[in-house]
Amino acid sequence: MAETEHSIRDLCLAHTDLMIPDIIILENMVNQLPVIATLTGTDIFIDALTVNQEDAIVLAWASSPNSPSLYRNSVVGELAYAACEPAVYQAFSTGQSFYNIRGVSQEGVPIAQTVVPLTNDNGQVIGVLIMEKDISKEIRQEQQVQLLSQTAEHLSHTLMSLRVTGYGWEEWLGNGVFILNDKGKIVYANKQAMCISKSLYEGDTMDGNLMLLLSFASLPAMVEGLKNPRNYEFDNASYLFQAHPLLTGGELNGCVLSFQDVTELRQKERQLGMQNIIIQEINHRVKNTLQNVISLLRLQMRRSKWKAVRREFTATINRILSIAKVYEIFTYQYRDLVNLHDLAEYILEQVVQSYILPEQKVKTMVQGQAVLIHASQAVPVALVLNELVANSLVHGIKADSHGEISIIVKESGANISVEVRDSGCGLWDYAAISKGGTLGLYIVKLLICEQLGGTFQFENCGQSVVANISFPVHKKEETG
Repeated sequence: MAETEHSIRDLCLAHTDLMIPDIIILENMVNQLPVIATLTGTDIFIDALTVNQEDAIVLAWASSPNSPSLYRNSVVGELAYAACEPAVYQAFSTGQSFYNIRGVSQEGVPIAQTVVPLTNDNGQVIGVLIMEKDISKEIRQEQQVQLLSQTAEHLSHTLMSLRVTGYGWEEWLGNGVFILNDKGKIVYANKQAMCISKSLYEGDTMDGNLMLLLSFASLPAMVEGLKNPRNYEFDNASYLFQAHPLLTGGELNGCVLSFQDVTELRQKERQLGMQNIIIQEINHRVKNTLQNVISLLRLQMRRSKWKAVRREFTATINRILSIAKVYEIFTYQYRDLVNLHDLAEYILEQVVQSYILPEQKVKTMVQGQAVLIHASQAVPVALVLNELVANSLVHGIKADSHGEISIIVKESGANISVEVRDSGCGLWDYAAISKGGTLGLYIVKLLICEQLGGTFQFENCGQSVVANISFPVHKKEETG
């Protein structure tokens, strides 16, 4: 049914200059409005021009029973102002029909109007038939398209600048991408972004405000805060977010928010962290066990009256101390590397204190690079240094009142070399050494040549003896 709360005749007589015959024509049109509304699925009106010859008054209204109406209440008797509904005014002025002309309804809704003049027998325009359609959704889509078009232009400039700074589009591939407007609301989301949005908040993705979700008070604050990737946790999932500004005329009007799912990476990091803690605890217990063994050996050594036996105990204790030092280093660090320079300093000091007589003065020195060796090489190298320093004291310096032992560490290409030099006056008996006649140097040859795949040689330089060991740098693929 058409809405006619007020009599068309009464409205026409009160607000228009129409004569009775013209009013009758309009009254006859009213019965056709419901059919037209049902067929078109729109709101249908009949308006007539008011006495000011500019604005119109609504005489009748019908809406479709199958589609929601633009109006909550009847608008019959309301004025339609020319400024809000220009197509109505133009139809009255020109007598022509106008199609899909945009305007605003009495309730402030964006509409598209199709206006057809109604004429009397003399061809004079006495009213208009109006079809109104809600275009709010179309307006929003057009605004989004316009914003995305602007965004594409800004994005191209942004990507060019990112390329200059070393951060390119290829690093976004496979990532989720949101485009936000100046209020922080989402205006675009790719497939990956649509998936993550479901875990961030309930409802439609386009209704979300990521700026508030990520705890930023303003868009500039978010762009600055996410200049570099930042980790966020949502429901046991981890994501890296980074913002890239979109500028218009030098002013910030939006941003591209890229993210990457790093949940699996964070889980592996936590697992590795736990493994490192366990390994450190094991290394700590190994070191403590070795210290207990050393204590037992020292107790046993003190019970012996023979110097030769005590000397062998001392050599054994120093070997175990060298191993214990390596495990002490493992206890206080996460990486599988040991500073060879620091390890050499400790072993040199420890062995010299164990062997020298009270009246002796032996100067020690470690020179060279701060070379890092792999954990798998640390124990063999520590034992080798222990044996070489001990041999320098026993066979080189012997009982001299003064002496000097130096260790030089070098790394050249794929090899690491260590030189142990002493200032002793005596020369070693190399014939016995070359046949493996002493346990200490037999250990050196076994560990360097066979276990580490290196070389070992010694030579007399004047009254000094120089021992050289060389072994390859550990390669990552050899681990395991």
